[in-house]
Amino acid sequence: MAPIRSERVKVLYVGPDYPGSNGTCWRDAFRELGHEVGTIDAPRLVPAPHTAFGKFCRKVMERPPSHDVARLNHAVVSQAKEFRPDFTFFIQARHILPETLEETVRYGPNMGYFNDDMFNPRNQYRTFFEVIKRIDCILTTKSYNVSEFHACEAPRAVYVPNAYDPKIHYPAKLSSPEEEDYYRGDVAFIGTFRPERADFLARMAGFNEEFKLNVWGGGWPQMNRPAYWCNWHRWRQLKACIRGQELWCVNMGKAIQANKVCLGLLNHANRDLHTSRSFEIPACGGFMLGERTGEHQQYFEEDKEAVYFSSFEELMDKTRFYIAHDYQRRRIAEAGYQRCLRSPYRYVDRALFAIDEYHRLRSRSLLTSHTQ
Repeated sequence: MAPIRSERVKVLYVGPDYPGSNGTCWRDAFRELGHEVGTIDAPRLVPAPHTAFGKFCRKVMERPPSHDVARLNHAVVSQAKEFRPDFTFFIQARHILPETLEETVRYGPNMGYFNDDMFNPRNQYRTFFEVIKRIDCILTTKSYNVSEFHACEAPRAVYVPNAYDPKIHYPAKLSSPEEEDYYRGDVAFIGTFRPERADFLARMAGFNEEFKLNVWGGGWPQMNRPAYWCNWHRWRQLKACIRGQELWCVNMGKAIQANKVCLGLLNHANRDLHTSRSFEIPACGGFMLGERTGEHQQYFEEDKEAVYFSSFEELMDKTRFYIAHDYQRRRIAEAGYQRCLRSPYRYVDRALFAIDEYHRLRSRSLLTSHTQ
């Protein structure tokens, strides 16, 4: 018997609470479906350090201050007792203690959403392997993580692709000459700084006489750190292409609309096969030129709804071609946008899947209790 999706449930959401974050999109999707959602803003209770000394201590200790962790876990347990959720939905479950999960499961299953490669050691945390044993259903955007979670005794892990939210990811228009100056360009990359990305984009920046490259994202000022002094010469032209920090919501849509080509680069340290940007670029009406993977090709048909590359030379050839051919570029961008509109790529669609998983867990629990 299929789960009854229309049944209203209570969800305790534990994750970031700011517009544009993937976690907040999940929370809002549950609400859009009519469910009652309680929110615990985990990053507010365990804030990132802002001073150099604080960052140094965090790096040495490999964890935040114990009083911050205790405050977060106390908030989760207290709100679970008061709210009595049908299930608790954790984003990454970072800084959540195993004993906290043993408390929340008294009210309903623990579910967790992981959108990083959690078997990249850099993404793990001290309690990770104990925590995943106590999450009844893990939703992961990394298809290859499913078997790895199971090998580490996670009760259930399911692949769920990334998504977009049409309320914040849509074709936004520029509204002033100042925005034209800031956003307009030929090629855009919107994403976090990584040294290997800087090396890759620096090669593109070397062709600045052919096209204007714009880069937005967190961490790009790190290029100026003394630790990267040996890269300064190689990154010299790229530094002139950095436009600003992260872009969220409508501002991301404006940047995507204002540039002819939007790059869909992957994080190879995370073994990415697609990312959230893989859906956000087409949803914002952008022309996506992404790395060729089976998952990219599955979600957007090659050369009809998006364009892909497997080498720098292929990237440059296609960049030049589509910058020069407006009709072909716009036709593909429109087809990618229409694919988003007619496909189950929204966070609401992912939330429906999560609700189905909750009903399966509940049915299994009821069946077990009746047979004991």
